[in-house]
Amino acid sequence: MRLGFHCHIPALERDGKVWMPAHMGLFVDSLASWCERVVCFQHSPLEHELVQMDYQIRSPNVHLQSIGPHISIPIRTVVAFARRRIFRRWQDELDVLLVRAPTPLLPALASVWSKPIALLVVGDYLGGVDDLLQPRWRKELIRLWSRWNYYHQMHIAQHSLTFVNSRLRYDQLRYQIPDLVETRTTTLSQNGFFHRVDTCSAAPYRLLYTGRILRAKGLFDVVEALPQLADSGFDVVFDLVGMPDKSDPVLEELNTLARSLGVEERVRYHGHKPAGPELLNYYRRADIYIIASQISSEGFPRTIWEAMASSLPVVATEVGSIPAYIGDAAVLVPPKNVSALTQAVKDLLTHPDLRQKLIQKGMALARDNTLEKRAEEMVNQIERWLELKTR
Repeated sequence: MRLGFHCHIPALERDGKVWMPAHMGLFVDSLASWCERVVCFQHSPLEHELVQMDYQIRSPNVHLQSIGPHISIPIRTVVAFARRRIFRRWQDELDVLLVRAPTPLLPALASVWSKPIALLVVGDYLGGVDDLLQPRWRKELIRLWSRWNYYHQMHIAQHSLTFVNSRLRYDQLRYQIPDLVETRTTTLSQNGFFHRVDTCSAAPYRLLYTGRILRAKGLFDVVEALPQLADSGFDVVFDLVGMPDKSDPVLEELNTLARSLGVEERVRYHGHKPAGPELLNYYRRADIYIIASQISSEGFPRTIWEAMASSLPVVATEVGSIPAYIGDAAVLVPPKNVSALTQAVKDLLTHPDLRQKLIQKGMALARDNTLEKRAEEMVNQIERWLELKTR
């Protein structure tokens, strides 16, 4: 199969090699191993985004087609129809276009692409509007644009094979979209597993969060739990690894909160680490993985699979698809509940049997959610769908 792939995440070509953020590069490489060719239609990064281009595509059958700079969404929307000629040039050389949605270019590219389109829906612009640090008037404009984009996305989905990586989204759309498939996105490869029987063998006990540094991920709740844990006699530190939003002073506010609570020495930000040995090292020296997301529309954080594959017991909030996908393989607590979060950590620190049970269950779940397995499934489903369309 000759596959086109579009997403709004930038990529660049340097010295004849294609570079992009690791989580996207791993996904593209996994697809390429099952395809004759993959052509990626992606924006070129802006200056401040160059640091994110930390993964070199390994597959020789991947080609990058630039679709212009990764400028602001309003400007990308305005110039989107001018980009259509780029997609038009490639139509005869590809069998299908896989679009990672939502994306500002979707309405424009769908208007010119006459070959089959498959969608991979991994988020919801509407769901995050209220969390934006924007004036109310601007939020309402963003909400209007998001509804317009979603309307076109749903229209396109009526004639497309549509993958969703959220149980909630699947349940919402299963009667609205004819060809809907639930999938699970991951960055975990078959060689990314690390076995240990138990954690929490010695203080200080390391709580770990990895991923985007967003206030909606419940990071303030974790910091507020630290003095309660310390007062109960637990020597804990909170390690954060990830990329902050350049427009959100969340790190400064976390540090301010930690100082006000007297736990500034227990909160440690380590910066962004690309997928690979350096990031894995943080998982493998941690004791408990903690994600206190407050996002009701949360899909499923791929970092949970990474934590489970590193033999980490997990504490997570009951939001989005998290309960549906991991069930009793983690300690689940209500969002925005510091007391419940604190108690969950205490339970794991004081009950080795519980930790070992979660480690075993998590490892089994992670083994069923590797890049290799999910990419093969996705490509096979696209091929079967294309075959049915040509009958």
